[in-house]
Amino acid sequence: MSRPSAPVRAIDALPPERRDVLWWQVLGEVRWSFTPPMTWLVGVGVNLVLSGAWWLVLPLTGRQRSDWVIVVGTYFATFILADVTTTNVLGLDALRVRVSLVRGVALRRILAVKNLALLVIVGLPTLLVAAVLTVTSEDPYRLVLTLPGVAFPILTWLGVGNIVSVLLPVAVTPLRERWERRRELVATSRWLSCLGLPYVLLYAVNPVSHIPGAVFRNWPTLPRTAEYRGLVVGLTGVLLWVLGTAVALSIVRLRGLRIR
Repeated sequence: MSRPSAPVRAIDALPPERRDVLWWQVLGEVRWSFTPPMTWLVGVGVNLVLSGAWWLVLPLTGRQRSDWVIVVGTYFATFILADVTTTNVLGLDALRVRVSLVRGVALRRILAVKNLALLVIVGLPTLLVAAVLTVTSEDPYRLVLTLPGVAFPILTWLGVGNIVSVLLPVAVTPLRERWERRRELVATSRWLSCLGLPYVLLYAVNPVSHIPGAVFRNWPTLPRTAEYRGLVVGLTGVLLWVLGTAVALSIVRLRGLRIR
């Protein structure tokens, strides 16, 4: 009998009684993310470098100091998550996804585990940095605004990423093999689209950032306090995440999942 591949062994690493427990699955996903070749983390690292380089080219100026932490946190969160790490969560991990589906794991559970793993890997550090900046450079009371403000684009991108992930799941293939198959126009175009689409979506997703403000302004019975404004921003982000996931699952029910 042949030895199971590394991705399959990663799924089997959890004790049987813990394989169906969500948080154990998330921890297993995080552990897999830090296991070579660390496909997810490569995208996160590259976009972190690109975000810093782009900031040097186009500095964030002309902002009110009271909004600085939110602006910086939103900038880095958006730039880092606008990547195939978020918009190809099923293709970057194609083998393990296929094995899980064959074993009867629901797609909604797979997406939930991968989204929560991204929150742990990208979201929590970003929120922690925002909290530290708020406490050290501003009034700690503003945490009720800065944390939801930074969490909003993270949650929004997870929802958008789930939709793109089921529409365009492209399995990871070594670059040398991609080059050798470069004349296969359909496969090459699909791969290049997967790489470039997240950055195009930056412009499409940006107007969504105005939704919480519009809700807050047009809800006359809502108290005009920082706490309620932060609550609206945070809940809107959660709703967009849930909505994006629901749309993704509906797409799969209609057309199936085609990882290529």
